[in-house]
Amino acid sequence: MQFETFKKLPLGGVDRRSLVEVLAQSGASAATGVLRKQRQGLVPMGADIAPDTAVLILGGSNGITRALAVQLLFGERAAVFGVHYDSEKMQIGVHHTAAIQAAADADGLTCRYFNADATRDSTMEEVIAHLKGRFRAVHFVNGIAAGATKRYAEHGPTQVCDLDVAFDPVLQVPDCSRREAYRKFGLVDVEVATDAEIERTNKFMGTSSLSWIEPLARAGLIAAGESVVAFCDYDFEPTDPVYAMGPLAGAKVLQRETMTTIRERYQARTIRVCYPAMCTTAIGAIPGGILMYALSAQILMEQGEYQTLDALAAATIGLWRDPKPESELRLDGAYQRCLPEFHRRKELLAPKDVPDCFHALLGS
Repeated sequence: MQFETFKKLPLGGVDRRSLVEVLAQSGASAATGVLRKQRQGLVPMGADIAPDTAVLILGGSNGITRALAVQLLFGERAAVFGVHYDSEKMQIGVHHTAAIQAAADADGLTCRYFNADATRDSTMEEVIAHLKGRFRAVHFVNGIAAGATKRYAEHGPTQVCDLDVAFDPVLQVPDCSRREAYRKFGLVDVEVATDAEIERTNKFMGTSSLSWIEPLARAGLIAAGESVVAFCDYDFEPTDPVYAMGPLAGAKVLQRETMTTIRERYQARTIRVCYPAMCTTAIGAIPGGILMYALSAQILMEQGEYQTLDALAAATIGLWRDPKPESELRLDGAYQRCLPEFHRRKELLAPKDVPDCFHALLGS
């Protein structure tokens, strides 16, 4: 079957000028609305987090880490600090953090966000100086999603099937709920990563946890046997032509290796949290990512096993609840089980089938 090739554009090709305008007009109200909706459905999950400890999240402004920050703050009443790196004019994360901060202040909760590059020493020094003396210990969740969605040179360039779906211009995620948002099903190019892109991906998504834990430990904020050090992981298939054959996989492997170092050196509870493909800004940047999310979500909805970001955030509280996980918190069991059906349907998928084949997502 012949497929048309299309160019995968950032945020589905939203015009940058109009993006600035729509965020200025609607960003704050949209973020407030998302927070209000999540809080209406919040249920405390029984996190065992001591009152003299804090949770530090790298990320926390959008996607799963934003949902986790809200669950921790308003569901578990934990102290939450986040380090995100968002454009003041062009990214919804700034509005999300402002909405969360304002709501936390109104409720008398402890929360602070730092909008800065999490890999800079100066950022680490500023955040740790703020935590030291206020808290006995810190839990750490690394949710950085910033890497080259390309392939290693030995694998060469390729093409993969994907969906061209319009993004919600305010929330900045693929809008899979509207029929008219599905613009095309075809092929997208996957390029080869440069050495600089590989190095940057490894720095952000591979070794960043150790870079933080070392100074946190020197400050006395990593409590042996108590402090959780976790990172948001995706257990990719070994044959995935993008994720398994490029810097994203390399960085994940590095991150897993640093978990061993942290556990052995500081006796922290190191855990990787395995999530399914989720409807986030980040998944839209990965060639084949929107198709992976939409088709797997369709199958999981049919099976009654689909989990929203809010549900996954609530389940992530398992990091601090008995029986406490030792090395993994698997929240992707249903997703992993649906992959054979995903591949079967993907092989049969044709442009004429879209968007009707995603009927469970339409209007969701």
